[in-house]
Amino acid sequence: MLVTTTGNLEGHVITKYLGVVAGQAAIAPVEMRDFAAFIRREGGGRHPEFEKMVHETRQAALLSLQNEAKELGANAVLAVDFDYAYLSADGLVLITVSGTAVIAEDKRRL
Repeated sequence: MLVTTTGNLEGHVITKYLGVVAGQAAIAPVEMRDFAAFIRREGGGRHPEFEKMVHETRQAALLSLQNEAKELGANAVLAVDFDYAYLSADGLVLITVSGTAVIAEDKRRL
C-alpha cells in the first residue's frame, strides 16, 4: 500500500476517495510513569531505548491505519499525519495517525 504525507501521488491518478482512516497505538513503559522525572534522570537528549519504543509504536499505528484503509478497498493513503500525546495519569504515550484512503491508478497503466 502506498502511504504518503502529501495530498497527491506523483505519477498516479486518484480515481476514488474512500474517506478518512486512522490508527492508534500506545506504549506505557514503566520508566515513563513519571515522564518529567524520567527526563531529569536521563539528563535530556536522546534515549535509544525510548526512541526504539516510539518507532515500534508508530509502526503499529501505521499498520492499523493501513488495515482500515484496506477494509475500505483502498490501495493508498494520502495526507498522512502523526500526532503524539502523553497521558500522564496513566503513563501512556499515545500515537495516532490519520489520512485519506483512496484508490490510485498508475498513469502508465491507463
